[in-house]
Amino acid sequence: MSDPSVYDESAVEAYDLVSSMLSPGAAHAAWVASHRPLAGRTVLDLGCGTGVSSLALADAGARVVAVDASRPSLDVLKEKCLDHDVEAVEGDFRDLRLDSAFDVVTLSRNTFFLAQEQEEKIDLLRVVARHLAPGGAAFLDCTDPAEFQRAGGDAHSVTYPLGREHMVTVTQTSDRAAQQILSIFLVQGASTLTAFHEQATWATLAEIRLMARIAGLEVTRVDGSYAGEPYGARSREMLIVLEQQR
Repeated sequence: MSDPSVYDESAVEAYDLVSSMLSPGAAHAAWVASHRPLAGRTVLDLGCGTGVSSLALADAGARVVAVDASRPSLDVLKEKCLDHDVEAVEGDFRDLRLDSAFDVVTLSRNTFFLAQEQEEKIDLLRVVARHLAPGGAAFLDCTDPAEFQRAGGDAHSVTYPLGREHMVTVTQTSDRAAQQILSIFLVQGASTLTAFHEQATWATLAEIRLMARIAGLEVTRVDGSYAGEPYGARSREMLIVLEQQR
């Protein structure tokens, strides 16, 4: 699993700025709600970070328990969720054991890929299965692996504005053989420069289907966009719905 110290006090403000501007929190929540109405439902948001998706899910009417291993990230979330129905919980979601079951379990933008090893991914899916209420559904929000593979082994950099006072340069390097992608974020303000990184190990849809079965789950739907378009060869997203095996 990615080291939670990556999002320590020195980097968490920059991480939150990037996540707030670039992460598809509202789109993620709308996609989930298109399959499971969220008003009045309980949601477990695993790997919530500073809570972009957690807050969007709460805005849609859900009661959210948001879990992350980074205390600084959760401290930021707690400051932002004072008027939202969000409970922040510190924990490693590979072996999480809460006393509650949830109508919905979510892993937002590529969180599933932050589990580096296949065994970690299976453990994570077992946690999902353990916390799903009967009739519940889980949602994995992933970039389609083909997007990573197209980059080849060369580093590619893109710069985005972050409001009026900051910008971020994202440099990504992929390793097709290891199915890994390293993303380095360099956030620049008028007098500040902060860097942090994420390393992800992607999995194909076929691999996720197999790992889900091992964990007691099954893939019941795959969308290729947040609008619910069918998943296909040109899809940039791989949005997976999981339910308990019948």
